[in-house]
Amino acid sequence: MKARDVKLVAHHPDAAFAYCGLGCVMYHMEEPAWALRLYLKAREIREATIGGDTVDTATVYNNLGCCMYMLERNEESKAYFELSSAILECELGPDHERTLTANQNTKKINRTDLDHVPEYRQLWTTALLHPCPKAKKKKKGKKGKKKK
Repeated sequence: MKARDVKLVAHHPDAAFAYCGLGCVMYHMEEPAWALRLYLKAREIREATIGGDTVDTATVYNNLGCCMYMLERNEESKAYFELSSAILECELGPDHERTLTANQNTKKINRTDLDHVPEYRQLWTTALLHPCPKAKKKKKGKKGKKKK
């Protein structure tokens, strides 16, 4: 209830915390589409206020990659994981826990099939000619008497 009394000025970097928290809740409720929307808003705030090359923004990039991975948007997921990993490695070093997590996510996405072509249902069928048509048999005449 005390949090309701906190009033942030417009474009304050801490405004992204609320979106990140709600995004985390939605992600763990297995609602990645909603979590993605919240993390995109948090990214927008973080990039506008503190820049795109900070640890906090890199954390949002990693979370965006996780949401994209759950939505099977693998190319975008890979881009966010690689960006997050690069920023965290520069800022925190290669042995930090967050850097190692981002590197694991990058390795996981590299093991997936990125050239996935979606399957579309067939709208109609067409008749194809048989490649080896059978020869027509000649009718043989009946032997014997003809009926009148």
